[in-house]
Amino acid sequence: MRVNGMSLHLRPQSFFQTNTQIAQAMYAQGREWVAQVQPRTLWDLYCGVGGFALHAAQVMHGEVTGIEISAEAIRSAQRTVAEQGLKGVKFAAGDATEFAVNTRETPEMLVVNPPRRGIGERLCAWVEGSGIEYVIYSSCNVKTLAADLARMPSYKPVAARLLDMFPHTNHYEVMVLLQRG
Repeated sequence: MRVNGMSLHLRPQSFFQTNTQIAQAMYAQGREWVAQVQPRTLWDLYCGVGGFALHAAQVMHGEVTGIEISAEAIRSAQRTVAEQGLKGVKFAAGDATEFAVNTRETPEMLVVNPPRRGIGERLCAWVEGSGIEYVIYSSCNVKTLAADLARMPSYKPVAARLLDMFPHTNHYEVMVLLQRG
């Protein structure tokens, strides 16, 4: 799938936004926010085939790590990395929450694009206590986004964008750039 000039691979069982124009806008917005912050390290949790991570890597001079439960999606992302010749980008299959809470280091910037259920209490608690300065939270469910943000009171929205995922329906994507305040 061509997205913003990059070929993203989509193996069977890999999640990808079905509205390609909105996916392009989401990844471009994420890349813009990453370019503004210029982190040296970034984690993309719930990364799917790596859309946010791969776009972030285009504007970073550091390390990008993507974590996704679907091994097929990770194989897709790894193939894209190999074909694009991107350096400092790695993907691994695993549970996003378990990865975060069990890894000793923390990134300078975090991207989360969870399923409708949100990131949940345990990952919110970890993020709140992590010291990470910037978080990009992309959500298809404003109710779980609001609940997760309430669990991370030290973060304040500094930018937001609403994307109409499927026009004439109630499906949308909300992206929020959060900064520890």
